[in-house]
Amino acid sequence: MFSRRILLLVCLVSVTISLRAQVTTREVTDDHDYEAPLAFEALNSEGDDYAPSWDPHTGKLMFTSERSGWAMVYCCAVADNTDIRPAAGTFNEVGQHRAFVTFTRDGEAYGAVFMRRQRQSFPGIVSVLRDNGSLNAGRPVDGLAGEFFCSHPAVHSDGTRLVVSMERVGGEKGLDLWICERRNDRTWSEPQPLSDIVNSSGHEISPRFIGQDSLIYASNGYGGKGGYDLFLTVYRNGSWQEPEPLEWMNSEFDDSDAALLPDGSFVFASDRPGGKGGLDLYVSRRRKQR
Repeated sequence: MFSRRILLLVCLVSVTISLRAQVTTREVTDDHDYEAPLAFEALNSEGDDYAPSWDPHTGKLMFTSERSGWAMVYCCAVADNTDIRPAAGTFNEVGQHRAFVTFTRDGEAYGAVFMRRQRQSFPGIVSVLRDNGSLNAGRPVDGLAGEFFCSHPAVHSDGTRLVVSMERVGGEKGLDLWICERRNDRTWSEPQPLSDIVNSSGHEISPRFIGQDSLIYASNGYGGKGGYDLFLTVYRNGSWQEPEPLEWMNSEFDDSDAALLPDGSFVFASDRPGGKGGLDLYVSRRRKQR
């Protein structure tokens, strides 16, 4: 199963930002700039709902849901939260678990799929090809698919960097964040651990770029309020800086998979009480500037 709950047991989450939605590091870490998170009732189901991502090509919110019994990518019009349906194309396949689609500002996309290997099936990263609005499964990305766990891709909006959550020799321990850089020939470099400042002795999952140099992700290795908490790290002076907890989104439960919408709101996944299923989507809206 691709279930996030099974993911945690096996282990023992890119967004284009328009000019009107530009946010600063101070705003993201300051609860005065955002309203308290509320359940995204129109999108949630009795199954797990997670991995939101904004698709600038269609202007829709994409997210993963297990409401059908397996993980599939759904799309919806955020303006009125209507027309919620599985994304068309071969990326979604009945009985198969497909999730965590991420987009550049030009519409290039990547996603996570389970692939049969010699010992067992493992999730890996594939390109996602577009055809008249459909999302179609492409080829596995070299270095990001094999006899190891690799999922939760996050591509930078300009297509130059790709961050994943992966368990491989060379990391700190457990699931760590790894990064690939785009080469001049458009291929990806060998993945490297993101940073020993970011990666902990616990698990780091569900990264998302929210600007030129800022990355949001979830970790259970720093302490915090409980379970997985959301953190922000900024790339400055050639290195990733000490992560800061996003206290206004975090709870005593698992919080992950944060994504930024064009209006500056954040959508994320949480299993806190009050939802419809296990993991539900929550939204924290940006306060209007006075």
